[in-house]
Amino acid sequence: MGKKSKKESKQKQYQYRTIYSKEDYKKDEQRFNDSIKNNNIDYSSFRRLMINDLCLNTNILETGCLGEYKLDTILTAIKYPKHYWKVLLSVSRMLMHSSPHYYRLNMLYGNMALFCWWIDLYDISHKANIKTVKTAYNAIASKFENMNIKHEFSKIVRVLPYQDIYCGLVVENDNTFYYQEINYNICKLYQIDDGLYNFIINLSAINKDKLSAYPDYVQQAYNDYKKDIIDKWYLPPSDKQICIKFNNQWSYPFPVLINLIKDILDVDVYKQLKLQSARTDNYKAIMVKVPIDEKMVDKPLLTPDTLRIFAEINKENMSDDIGLIHTLGSTGQAISFKDSANTRNNVSDAVDELYNSSGETKELFNGSASATAVTYSIENDSAFIYNIYRQLERWCNRYIKLKGYNKKTYKFNFYLLDITIFNRDNVSKRYKEACTLGATVIDKWLATLDMTPSRTMGSYILHKDIFDFKNNFVPLNSSYNSSSQTGRPTNDSVGKPLSDEGEKSVDGDKNNM
Repeated sequence: MGKKSKKESKQKQYQYRTIYSKEDYKKDEQRFNDSIKNNNIDYSSFRRLMINDLCLNTNILETGCLGEYKLDTILTAIKYPKHYWKVLLSVSRMLMHSSPHYYRLNMLYGNMALFCWWIDLYDISHKANIKTVKTAYNAIASKFENMNIKHEFSKIVRVLPYQDIYCGLVVENDNTFYYQEINYNICKLYQIDDGLYNFIINLSAINKDKLSAYPDYVQQAYNDYKKDIIDKWYLPPSDKQICIKFNNQWSYPFPVLINLIKDILDVDVYKQLKLQSARTDNYKAIMVKVPIDEKMVDKPLLTPDTLRIFAEINKENMSDDIGLIHTLGSTGQAISFKDSANTRNNVSDAVDELYNSSGETKELFNGSASATAVTYSIENDSAFIYNIYRQLERWCNRYIKLKGYNKKTYKFNFYLLDITIFNRDNVSKRYKEACTLGATVIDKWLATLDMTPSRTMGSYILHKDIFDFKNNFVPLNSSYNSSSQTGRPTNDSVGKPLSDEGEKSVDGDKNNM
């Protein structure tokens, strides 16, 4: 029993301290999943999961690089994004593929928008012909319906969080409308048109073998460039391009989560992940006694070459964190460098730095269970989406102007409601209550129900003129929908005579007492 206890004690002596266990990972994964559902992001869990993703899915520990860029280069790019934005975009795209948690956090923004839209009529003159206005309104409503606004806008918003900028070309004919994304590496912002950025394309950067993938007007411009008719920088027409920017206060790309990645990519963090401090705590040194000549204390009985052979054999069967120290005459024992007083978790010590980098208080995101804090957190995130809504509105209204839908006697205005997946019930309730009080916001309430002008008109015709729901789909009479006499039926109503007690009640008018 004593030998077994001694053996277990020896095994425990050489046991490694785990810096991030499976149990820790499961807990962080659960916290992160819950915070995603509640839009109350637990950034401390995200940080640890993100580091774990990078260690498992990239070669960052061996090479010190993310993709083709060294960590020092990435940190420099974050510090000077105006000059190194290509590095930031490349790293952000790579992280989307290598880290499922980075992907999900970006998609929290990307999937938040609902794009509930409608078209208003304004600046209408008393000279306007109402029939003409109706015809024009139906035409523009049908146009935007056929543009598949929700799908096309969702393609843009899913790119913006991790790329910050979306440059697209409009492909349009009688039966088709969609946005074709252009790699920003071959573009640059050129001008402001009606409050929106316009970009120009470097035609010399287009691969000739892939020219057929571009719209016909870009192909024509490329051919003109090859013939020296135009310059290599081509400006697509305003109605043929769309440029939306997440952080539109800067003219260069700056992905929204890059400031958080700065803390995650800190070189010192990866020194911790390489177990620099942990290895010191866990390092073991085994002292091996080398036999010596009893008559000559400083003369070993084994040659250095013989010792080297046995040392190499032993090292092949031991971890890198165990070393051998050969001594002359000393008794062999294990030496531990662990400081028993050091019980800190090296990975989670710097959690607060993440909040300093993000510019938000810890309590706003995961330090408080207050409903008020959660509400403010949701509204804070929604503000980013509303900013994108405003840009998409301006593009649609610019499109309306350029296509000639607006006239002198009337004009149209496309708008998106400030609504997301997190507040749609509250927004719909607000407009519904306004409708009950007589406010003329029925169109906005219908928009919260995912109705559009064209579909609303189609639904009206379908219900009234085709199926005639009002007359053909009448529910059976019941106590819930009957507007006739309430309560128990009288004997008179069913043709039964009154009982003696009933007659007395009627004569004495007791039922009205």
